[in-house]
Amino acid sequence: MSMLEPNHERLQNTLTVLSDADVGGTPGGGVSRPAASDADKSVRDCFVRITQGLGLQVRVDDIGNIYARRAGTDDSAEPVVIGSHLDTVVPGGRFDGILGVAVALETVALLNDSGIETTRPIEVVNWTGEEGARFPPAMLGSGVVTGKWSAEYAQSRVDAEGLRLGDELSRIGYLGEQSNRLTAFHASLEAHIEQGKHLEEAGADIGIVSLIEPVRWCTITVTGRGGHAGGSGPRQRAEAIVAAGRMVATARDLSLDADDFTTTVGTMKVEPGSNNVIPHRVEFNLDIRSSDDDTIARRLTEVTDRFGQIGREEGVEVQVEPYWEMTGPEFAGEIRGLLRRVADERAVKWEELRGVIGHDSLHLSSMGPAAMLFTQTTNGLSHCEEESAPWESVLATAGVYANAVLGLANS
Repeated sequence: MSMLEPNHERLQNTLTVLSDADVGGTPGGGVSRPAASDADKSVRDCFVRITQGLGLQVRVDDIGNIYARRAGTDDSAEPVVIGSHLDTVVPGGRFDGILGVAVALETVALLNDSGIETTRPIEVVNWTGEEGARFPPAMLGSGVVTGKWSAEYAQSRVDAEGLRLGDELSRIGYLGEQSNRLTAFHASLEAHIEQGKHLEEAGADIGIVSLIEPVRWCTITVTGRGGHAGGSGPRQRAEAIVAAGRMVATARDLSLDADDFTTTVGTMKVEPGSNNVIPHRVEFNLDIRSSDDDTIARRLTEVTDRFGQIGREEGVEVQVEPYWEMTGPEFAGEIRGLLRRVADERAVKWEELRGVIGHDSLHLSSMGPAAMLFTQTTNGLSHCEEESAPWESVLATAGVYANAVLGLANS
């Protein structure tokens, strides 16, 4: 197998360009780049310039996914899909998603440097709205391509200000045509930081991901009775916020006792939201995760049953609305085997591990053979300005990734 060697300086420059201040880089060293924002437009423009400079043909689909295609000698063959996402949380880090795009661009640059033609075409993709930070739910772009959602549904998602994703993509010039969508692929490979400490603790540079553990999201609406803070005392109240607070703590306590699932509440909306008014309505989102679909279903039932009990005790109404789920199929064994062989040939220490955070590759695995390669993360920090990865691990990832893509594109 040809051993492509990453260009250190070029890869570092690509990472810098994709996280500079003019594309959403923050003074604290991170990146704030919500989907379809002005900063997202700037980085998309940058991505297009880089890919066109590499000789790739660029197209945009009807949910804003950008595809940059390197032709194959058999250009009618199904492509190898590489890349990741460039949107971030606010504030986010300079590696999450960005590293996967940079490593994909470096792979194409290495093939060009060596004058290597591949049998299959290669498509570098920047997926729209992976984070779901501005327009939930997460992984919208890959979800549309794989049939999880319709384009109409995805385009109609709104942000906190009521702006529609479709309108914002149109505003920044990245709402393309349905005919440009990816419809099939031979293999898909995504590189990403681990967002955990497994690799760091194992002293491994890369992780070969076996599967992504399942996640479910629910909206919990608690409706009580409002009133003036100086009115009825606590025994006469039906306080939505007290009930909601008990629910959040109870979900956490149940997860501690069971030790096989986790719950997170990251948003809470209180109405009317005044210091001297008893809230009559509280809405919060529950994220629940476990190692398999059966466990997560069982634990979600236990948690929501307890929510109902708390509602009865507090004299409030409780509504539970599931609205998004992520199942956990295994990634393609043949691609994982190739990654192991390439890593061993390059004397790169690797570990097999399970992913616990959603990525576009999860959706892609329902469409064709897909896999993921994780890079060691420093102190497990992600989704923050302190997010980092050891440079040696980044280079190890880039080397394994490029050579695996070469193998896939000639298979």
